[in-house]
This record gives sequence, C-alpha cells and structure tokens, in this order.
Amino acid sequence: MDLDEINARIAEVHRDRKWILTPDAAGSATPMVEDLREWKSGPLMVVAATEGVGELPEVERIHYTRTGGDTVMEAIRAFVDSIEHPSKELLAAVDAFDPDAEAMILRTGFSHQPELFGRAVYGRRPAAWAALEDKMIIDELCDTAGITRAPSEIVPVAGAPDAADRLAGELGTVWAADNTEGWHGGGEYVRWVRSAADVKPAVEWLSAHAETVRVMPFLDGIPCSIHGFNTRDGTAVFLPVELIILRHAEESELIYARAANFWNPPGTIRDEMRRAARDMGALLAQRVGYLGGFGIDGVATRDGFRPTELNPRISIGHWIQARAAEVPLAGMERLLFAGDLDIAAAELEEMMTSVAETKRGGGTLYLLGGEYEAAETGVVFTGSGAVAVDVDEPSDATMQIGAGAYGSIIIMRLDPERNPIGPSVAPRALEAIALARDLWDIDVPQLEPAPDFFSEHGLEQP
Repeated sequence: MDLDEINARIAEVHRDRKWILTPDAAGSATPMVEDLREWKSGPLMVVAATEGVGELPEVERIHYTRTGGDTVMEAIRAFVDSIEHPSKELLAAVDAFDPDAEAMILRTGFSHQPELFGRAVYGRRPAAWAALEDKMIIDELCDTAGITRAPSEIVPVAGAPDAADRLAGELGTVWAADNTEGWHGGGEYVRWVRSAADVKPAVEWLSAHAETVRVMPFLDGIPCSIHGFNTRDGTAVFLPVELIILRHAEESELIYARAANFWNPPGTIRDEMRRAARDMGALLAQRVGYLGGFGIDGVATRDGFRPTELNPRISIGHWIQARAAEVPLAGMERLLFAGDLDIAAAELEEMMTSVAETKRGGGTLYLLGGEYEAAETGVVFTGSGAVAVDVDEPSDATMQIGAGAYGSIIIMRLDPERNPIGPSVAPRALEAIALARDLWDIDVPQLEPAPDFFSEHGLEQP
C-alpha cells in the first residue's frame, strides 16, 4: 500500500463524520483539524483545557474546561479527569453540538476510556498497552529482549540512598518514581542525585508520590530516543531522535525541553538503537499483541546506547519524522487499532526513513511559571548566540510565547532547511531560551546542554 492509497483510505474513514477532539491545548489541534477539513469531515468540536500557543482551530465549537495545576503532570491529569468525569456544562456543550449523539471521539491525549461524553472513542488502545507506561518494567523488558542496559535497582523509596551508594558514577545517580500516582513523563517524577545534599529532598519528595523507585547511574552523553511502529506483520523502525534535556547543575535538576532529529549519532550507536527498537517491538507483539507506535528513551554514551524507559505510544519523535515524510502516522494508527487499515512494516519503514535521512525537524518547548503576553519572533543563530528578526524575514527558527495548561510555554521550531545535520541542537535551544529571556523578561536559570562528545571528537557518523 503506497502513501496515496493510505491517504485515500484515511480520508474515506473520516469523511462525512462528526468528530470531537480532546487535546489539552486547543492550538495543538489545529493541524489535525486542517487534515479533517481536507478529508471533508465535520462538523467538528474541540474540548480543551486552554487555548495554548498558536492559531486556534477553525471548528464549529470549542469548549474549555479551564483545568490546570501547579505542575505539568497535575495539569494533564486534571484535564483527563475533566473529560472522563465531565461537568454538567461540558455535557451540555457536547449535547448542543451533537444532539443526536452521532459524533465519535477522535482519540487525542492520554485518556484510555472506550467512551467519553457518551460517545465512542475511535481507535482506542487496549488497557494492556497503556499498562506498559509503568516506569519500573524497562529493565525486565530489555533483559528479555536481549538489549544491553545500565545497572539499576528497584527499591522502596527509603532504600534509594543505599542503592545510590552502590550504583553512583561520577555524576551521581538518577531516581525515577513508580506509577503510584499514574502515568508520568517529561522528567517530572525523576530526581538527579549528585551528592549527599540531594538525598534528603529527593527522598522527601518521592516518598510523597511513590512507593518504589528505580535507581541507576547518571549516564553522561546525549539523551535520545528510538522509535518503532508495530503493524500486524512486524516492526517498522525509524531513525534516532535527540531529546533536549538541559541540566541545571547548581540545583541538580534535569529539564525536558522537547526533541529534534538533526543530531546524528555514530553509525555503530545508530545501528544499536535501531536493533533495540526492533527487538523491543517483537517482544511487545509477542507479549500483549502490541500495535502502533512506541519509543525507547535512553542515553548515547561512550559505551553505546543505554535505555532508560519505554514510551508505549506515539510520541514527539514519531511526530517529527512523520511530518517531514508527510506520513499521516496518527491517522494510520487509529485505523490500524480499529481494523480499518493494514500496512506492511517494511513499507512504512521505507516511507519514514528514506525522508528522515535528509530532512530533519523539531525544536524546543520550555515551561514557565506565571503568565506572559503572547508574542512571536524569528530567530537567527549567529555562531555566538541567537538574535531576533521579524517573523516574515528568513530565519533559522520561529519562537512563540503564550499560555499553557501549566503557566506559560515557549515553543521554538527549527527550520529543516536552515539547521545543520550532525551536531546536537541543545546548544541552539539554550541560545533561543537566552534570547527569550532578553526579549520577554522571563526568569531562566543557568542551564547547560549534555556534552556532544561524538561531534567534538569527530567520531564516525552514519
């Protein structure tokens, strides 16, 4: 099945149907709404927590739950709760849009319910797949699949200091919480323990949110991920993606700032990462009949790729490569789950990797406390920093600031044609954040990128 046939099938399934989308930020639904309009879908409704950044989707109705929280995970959970246990106002808004209950829910976000607002969710994921979000299972999965990993221990929170003494490297250890409070991501339930001074606050925080923790050495190198997609005949494996994780060394804090795939690891590490994804995909299929996207996060160290967690879903690394290849991956996944589409893994892999070899993308998302007025600028990297230019002028990136479900956010999108393939983009992310600080008077701590010793020492590129 070629891309034209896939697009035609997706359009056929979505055409002339009424849909309700449930993103946490309305602006993030705009690309999906544009696709639905192209597929002649509608009418359309969006249920979101807040407006978000960027242009709002052009739909017949938007309803805001106005949920939020003091942290990203609190905000996400509050929004999921608001759609799984809807208010009278939300139900009334949905019924006004869809009085005959004809609409279907287009699966977006982190809810795994089969129905929302009394309407069926199209392309939902089985509960057994969602259970793979457990941060404590990566070691057993890697060992079973034959994937090399770093040493680690899973212990009660009170036992983490002793485990850290046994496992600590030069830069200490990393502690990750279990899923006592449910799914978590973005590093919010992770603590970097560098010294004795970090132990007490880490134990106190984790004791309030988890029963057990996974302790492992801090791995120095480029944070990265590798992504796969299971179809019914195998696993399509994509190319490595850099995770932009910035270090606030003074506070022993790790800040997740999204992802990009301009970075190229050495060929040996790329091969190791792709082999790990293929082996993991086969294991997930054998164990739970897994279909669709998944990713393995980890670190490209001097000794090779070392996994740190499994993300059993389509994630940012999938989106970056799918957009570059113009492959409707999320639509394909929904149809695959619903039994309305099938595709060979080898065909999908070729569609994605043939483009990703030369066309890259991605950028930075930086979270802020407080409220800031929406603004936008072009960004040019000069070699000694970033400068602002008018958004209509040629630029290496565009950058926006605006409201998020938690405080405010800065989003920087790199131009695929104006950024080099090879080195890490984390230094450019830091330059853009520094520019945002000067432009918009935001409070940013002193941050550092992960060391790109592959580029620095000219190690073999693919």
